[in-house]
Amino acid sequence: MRAIILAAGTGSRLGGVTTKALIEVNGIKLIDYLLKFLNKELFTDIYIVGGYHFTDLANYIETKNDRKISVLQNSDYLKGNIYTLIKALTKFNNDSFLLTNVDHIYPPIMFNKMEKNFNNITAMCDFDRNLGSDDMKVRLRPNTNQIEAISKKLETYSCGYIGMTFVHKNFFAQYTKATYATIENIGDNAVVENILQTLSNNFLTAPYICDLSNFGWYEVDNKEDLEYAEKALKTNKNFI
Repeated sequence: MRAIILAAGTGSRLGGVTTKALIEVNGIKLIDYLLKFLNKELFTDIYIVGGYHFTDLANYIETKNDRKISVLQNSDYLKGNIYTLIKALTKFNNDSFLLTNVDHIYPPIMFNKMEKNFNNITAMCDFDRNLGSDDMKVRLRPNTNQIEAISKKLETYSCGYIGMTFVHKNFFAQYTKATYATIENIGDNAVVENILQTLSNNFLTAPYICDLSNFGWYEVDNKEDLEYAEKALKTNKNFI
């Protein structure tokens, strides 16, 4: 099983001084929060795909001297992050993987429940947030836990996507095919969430969700997010 960490973006809303992966929240880098979250015993490889200020990221990861962790470079990081994903997908075939964003801070305890739902193609979601215009929304098919639609622009929705997707090895080919179909349909601005929509267009391939409500997690996409996370992490019992 592999892990793919998308870490190529410019982080312009955080100042863009270095790669977003190295932004610190309460003195801890975003990439270190994520590596602590992952149960590394489960993974044969962890691919961190960088782009913006790639050398900064590569040099930092090298100091960890961890053979499981590889840093890959996406030179097309100004395009949609689907190309960041593809950079990692070319490194292996027909194996299960967990896909996640580097700018999310998850409590390690969340991983235990998530692991029990590592099957099929599964999008990690929650039902306990008030979703805003910049949040990725998910609408489920009636009376199921399968995705019908996923978009920031949905007016009616069931829950929110929290930035992680699991793909079982038996569905690797299906997911990869949907990845390239998404680029063909949307173009260079395609993002990884669009793949879930491509799959959801057919109920036979529609991904499932895993409900990870009530754990408390934080997205650090702008300076306001950063300030909020720094305060909230100090009182969240799942991080103390």
